[in-house]
Formats: sequence, C-alpha cells, structure tokens
Amino acid sequence: MPLHDRAVLEVSAFDRTGVFEFREHEPNRELTHDYLVGGRGQVLSELYSQASDLDPIDILPDADLDRRAGFHLDAGAGRDQFNYTAKAGTGDEDLRWGDGSSAAGEANVYDAEGDVPPNTKRDVLFRWLAEARTDSGGQLLLYTGEWSDGTYASEAGVYNEPIPVALLSVRTESSTDDPSVVSYTFEMEKTTIVPDVDELIDDFTDAAATAVDQLGDVINDY
Repeated sequence: MPLHDRAVLEVSAFDRTGVFEFREHEPNRELTHDYLVGGRGQVLSELYSQASDLDPIDILPDADLDRRAGFHLDAGAGRDQFNYTAKAGTGDEDLRWGDGSSAAGEANVYDAEGDVPPNTKRDVLFRWLAEARTDSGGQLLLYTGEWSDGTYASEAGVYNEPIPVALLSVRTESSTDDPSVVSYTFEMEKTTIVPDVDELIDDFTDAAATAVDQLGDVINDY
C-alpha cells in the first residue's frame, strides 16, 4: 500500500542522504492563492459605475460587472504548504533516523537509529536540517500518502514521486512528564526543482549586488 502509516523526510547534506521516518504523525495541508488582482478588485466595478467616461469593455469583453462582487486575476502565485506534527521516541527503534552509518542503538553525527534517547535523535535531525539547503535544488523530499515512488512503501502512490519541499520552520517540544518522546512541528512549502540551481543563486546574488551598487550611486548623488 502507499505510504499512509508514516511520513518520511529525505535530506541531502554532507554529500550523503539522511532518512528520517515518523510513524505517529498528523499531516495537514494549506493552499493559498495570491492574485495579481484580487481582494480590492471590486474597485474596478465602482469606477465603471461612477465614471461615465470609463469603459473597461476593451479589458473585460462581455463582462457583467457586479458592484458587490470582486474581480480576480490568477497569475499562478500562492503557496502549497504541508504542516506536519509528529512524535519520535520509545517504540520507534525500527525506524530509520539518518544515513544508517551507526550501529543500532548507537549514535554518531549522521545517524541515531534504534534505541537512542529522543533528544539525541532531535539533535541529529536538526544538524541535518541546519546543513541542508532546502531550496529548489531538491535537497529535502517529503514522502507521504500517495506522494511516494515506493522507496519506503510496498508500492508507489498515485503520484509516483515524493514532494520537493522548502523547510520554513521546525520546532520541538519535550515534556518533563514524558521524556521518552519529542514532539515535532514542521512547516514546509512545496517547491519546484530547478536544474543548475547553483547557477541561479550566483545570478541572483550578482543582480542583488548590482542593485545595491546602483542604489549607493543614487544616494551619493544627493
């Protein structure tokens, strides 16, 4: 079956791949649309009603403008977010937690699989996430539900691939009443994998440096 019994984060860093499995998890999603024109788009209707010399027909052919309805243009912007809460601790000794380089029940800087203290597991995961550049290079992949190619499940999901995500934030909570478990909250956003993303970073960096130099020249003129 597809991956419904757990969620898997696959992290690329340190010239290796770390795999982190969460059995007890709550997968939540949020989709938002950012419109090129929207929200206050009804102003167009008001202007049309109040100004006799304004004719928006060339822009909106055959449009029946409603004074109380909005006007929206969707240029494709928005966010597809995955907000996951999960727990890891006692009872998760069989789940992968790193690159598999340590013996079961022992930990090193890359791996903490097996019967390892939950806070140690947390620190290993955070080290991976701090090192990884989770952008459109595809360094962070989320395997969950139907978003799976069968690598961590008995069969692939309907989408036959994981989700490339950018990590927005992760936080943990440890309870003194139950030190055997650490709770995680992940906020991630679906991203697009772009080939040669390193070159794009260089291009954007150069463009930003040029803009700063030009702004400095303008300021010096005053």
